[in-house]
Amino acid sequence: MINAQRIAAQLQAAKLPFRTIDHPAVFTAAEADRYVQGESFVRTKNLFLTTSKHNHYYLLLIAETKRLDTRRFRQQANTSRITFASPDELMAKLNLTPGSVSTFGLLNNRDHDVELFVDRDVAQAPTIGCHPNDNTKTTVLATADLLDFLKQAGYPAHPIDL
Repeated sequence: MINAQRIAAQLQAAKLPFRTIDHPAVFTAAEADRYVQGESFVRTKNLFLTTSKHNHYYLLLIAETKRLDTRRFRQQANTSRITFASPDELMAKLNLTPGSVSTFGLLNNRDHDVELFVDRDVAQAPTIGCHPNDNTKTTVLATADLLDFLKQAGYPAHPIDL
């Protein structure tokens, strides 16, 4: 598993500025907000989705204040009916557990079969905070740097309007 230390090392090797905030374990964006008050970055939630036949997987990065419009997502992603992936699928695909889903989880996806979709409001934010595959930490970096980092790892972000 690509853990927080390896993520930090990879970000340093890519010469990307970032900082990591330590806090107690959190399982929702609302819980995380309590420990990063006063920090300036877009707050997000990461939704791990699959088709009803469980043959396509998506990681959706969306502002924490937005609700998922599944019909709109399906139309823009050009996919069939979707549902939330199970905890077993989350573990198998991203080596993560519910409550610690992160865009950095894509680094654990050995099959490279998860597509990244990012709401435009998030993609346009100057900075973002996300868990480095550890829900006791929040890593803050430029959103453009995160998306470029993931693109270099083979996960280009598909912009979406939700």
